[in-house]
Amino acid sequence: MQIDFLFKVAHDILKRTQSVLIVAHKKPDGDTVGATAAIRSWCQQKGLAVTNFCNDPLPSQYFFLRGTEKYTNDVRVFDNQYDVLITADCGDLHFAGIHEHVAKMTAPNEKRRPLLINIDHHITNSMYGDLNIVDAHASSTCELLHRFFTKTGVELDQNMATCLLTGIITDTGHFSNPATTHEALETASSLLRQGAKSHEISRRLLRNKSIDSLRLWGSVLSRLKYNEKLGVASTVIFNRDLENKISEEHIEGVSNFLNQFLDAKVIMVLRETPDGKVRGSLRSSENVDVSQIAKLMGGGGHKKAAGFAVPGRIVEDATGWRLEE
Repeated sequence: MQIDFLFKVAHDILKRTQSVLIVAHKKPDGDTVGATAAIRSWCQQKGLAVTNFCNDPLPSQYFFLRGTEKYTNDVRVFDNQYDVLITADCGDLHFAGIHEHVAKMTAPNEKRRPLLINIDHHITNSMYGDLNIVDAHASSTCELLHRFFTKTGVELDQNMATCLLTGIITDTGHFSNPATTHEALETASSLLRQGAKSHEISRRLLRNKSIDSLRLWGSVLSRLKYNEKLGVASTVIFNRDLENKISEEHIEGVSNFLNQFLDAKVIMVLRETPDGKVRGSLRSSENVDVSQIAKLMGGGGHKKAAGFAVPGRIVEDATGWRLEE
């Protein structure tokens, strides 16, 4: 089904809607936050009752986007009735962190499940929606949303433009990774003309590192290992490194930083979490589909950026890093 037709279908559905639940994925990044904040702003302009849910608290660096202060991680919002549920940048309902809540909505004797609109650009998207607006060629969900708004005649205000540009800048690595297509640059240019605050985005997302976070980065960089045969550069973050309460957004930035400056086929950053798991963050700047590697570990993502989480802890041996139950 042609995506322009899907845009029209979604627009027609939302014109008849009274209430919307908008969901960002777990461990939210700039694309899911920017997309869901832009949708929120548009729905509010239309006078809809809007709720934004994210399984995890939003990183504070995104609080400059209007509406993000209204996001909740209170699962009781799923006890309410909605006409439409929109997920943005979520490859599947597990990644969104809402699979159990949606399952309860469809259980016998429960309230009618809202119509589910899935808006995404992950190549691994499982097409779980009633309406799937998915384009793996888009640099970001925010780029895809800009096309949706443009095709359906929605006029963007400055906040919406800034939200969408935030997602594009995030997923293109500030226009440095292979997602930086001419469509992404043209979309960014259009958003700037529509008032997007690019300098504010740069200030919030780049010049925001604390002394403690930079010290952590120093430790992480000192552990870098390189497998010449596989072309894989890897490093680790242990639980003991996080005693200074380093914020999540600064930890997540390590993978992108290494991918931007290190000459390796694949970047892998392994991080221990307090709940006994190891999170893997994979990046690639060459013709390696790291989403397929992540899927083998129960994760997913994009061709050039993906992740996974498995139980265990990190151990160093003579060959490199090893995961141990």
